Amino acid sequence: MLFYIASPAFSQIREIRIDPSKTYQTIENFTASDAWSGNFVGKYWDEKQKGQIAEWLFSQQYDASGNPAGIGLSMWRVNLGAGTLEQDSADIMPFQRRAESFLTKDGKSYDWEKCTGQQYFMQKAAEYGCNNFLLFSNSPLVQYTKNGKGWSSSDKEANIKPDCYSKYAGYMADVARYFSEKKGLHIAYISPINEPQVEWDTPRQEGSSWRSSEMKKMFVELDKALTSNNLDNVKILPGESSSLQALYETPASVKERYPEGDAPDKQISTFFDPGSPNYVGNLKNVPPIIAGHSYGSHKTNKEIKETREKVKSEAEKYGVSFHQSEWCLLPGLKPPMDGFTPDWEAVNYAGMQPALLLGRLMYGDFVYAGAKAWGYWKGMEINGNHALVSLYPTDGDLLKGGLIRTNKMLWALGNYSFFIRPGYTRIGLWGADNPDTLAASAYMAPDKSRIVAVYVNSSFETIPVSISILQGYDKKVEKVSVFRTDDRTDLANMYVPEKFSSDTEYEIPPRSLVTMVFDF
Repeated sequence: MLFYIASPAFSQIREIRIDPSKTYQTIENFTASDAWSGNFVGKYWDEKQKGQIAEWLFSQQYDASGNPAGIGLSMWRVNLGAGTLEQDSADIMPFQRRAESFLTKDGKSYDWEKCTGQQYFMQKAAEYGCNNFLLFSNSPLVQYTKNGKGWSSSDKEANIKPDCYSKYAGYMADVARYFSEKKGLHIAYISPINEPQVEWDTPRQEGSSWRSSEMKKMFVELDKALTSNNLDNVKILPGESSSLQALYETPASVKERYPEGDAPDKQISTFFDPGSPNYVGNLKNVPPIIAGHSYGSHKTNKEIKETREKVKSEAEKYGVSFHQSEWCLLPGLKPPMDGFTPDWEAVNYAGMQPALLLGRLMYGDFVYAGAKAWGYWKGMEINGNHALVSLYPTDGDLLKGGLIRTNKMLWALGNYSFFIRPGYTRIGLWGADNPDTLAASAYMAPDKSRIVAVYVNSSFETIPVSISILQGYDKKVEKVSVFRTDDRTDLANMYVPEKFSSDTEYEIPPRSLVTMVFDF
């Protein structure tokens, strides 16, 4: 259970202090994406299955038992496909990684009836209160690429024809205007470039490398297109680096492939140092935000801390905010990794060990890096494949529908995303700052009516805690609620006594994420 009066059978009580007067960053959103299978599920699967997925991802409501019905995402990341699904000569495999575009094959007009599966999930998101979208691109449209494909023949430059930058920028602006004006959907960001450091020279998915000068050119053209279309409320999100290290240094693989001075490295200073030749901080539609992906920096808790502290330092130096815009547990990662048992197999994406890593990583991104937004990669995917929701297509064919199942990472993300809403501010929390055992962070609502504290217990022991909320808030608590994710529960309401006192003692079970909600 989660509520108890401590006894000698448990370890020493941890004293947790929460201080609402100590404030840090304000949280903007939690997100996941429709890549790669979202378009197929939304178009071909039965309403029962795809509607359930939408509820799991976007619902902010409680079910009849008092448990969250979903994880309440506050932004949805939508793949702007390059059109590879429609190519007769497409060679990208797996098949579901091919994507539609709204441009007709002859490149002369738009067909807004395409991408219907993606549009389904956008509409469902809005119905659940998540009317907030980020359009992201992995590759320019195949009509505009140098090799006519959605992946690059070269891993050293952008796969876009020199005369197509403005055309592609115009396309992205037109898509944003369509969703805004015709569908009433709020397009908050366009991210025209994704992971420019990666070698996208094989047909494994849509993708393109980019040099820094090429990225600046793309941002400039997109800024012009948004301005000419009166889309001043749509902002360009620069960065989307494949690793956090590329935000502040030059990764070895990048240094080897690109000409000196034009590599996609040190992206914070590259884009936001006024002395940089690739400075874009003066563009009207580029906010002081840098996006990066948390891949490749989490095998140890020490690495999590040190890498993210460097991101925070560099971001503060140039006055920009950091958004962690994409992460999942990629295949091939095996022990030794902090927090994983030696017998864990990398294919077990549905269990608590990856979920605990997600919890520790989110703690690190918020506390060490000062992230204002946090994004998961795949919202849904075949056989789990490190997604929030696993898909099991009939006969292995995505076009035939199938079965669905939630993974523990869905509910672990929900320990944060369901309760920490846009506008909440991270506040001081002391007494739980060790990712090896217990790490916790706290957040306060804009009107100061609620405090949310998320605990990640990676140890194999129950950890008892007592909690005091400073500045007189202890006496103002009208109700306390506790929600747990572990091997046996999925973001379950523990129904602890509602009355709160700093003398009350709680337990954080082993290998669990626990969210405590204090209402005033």
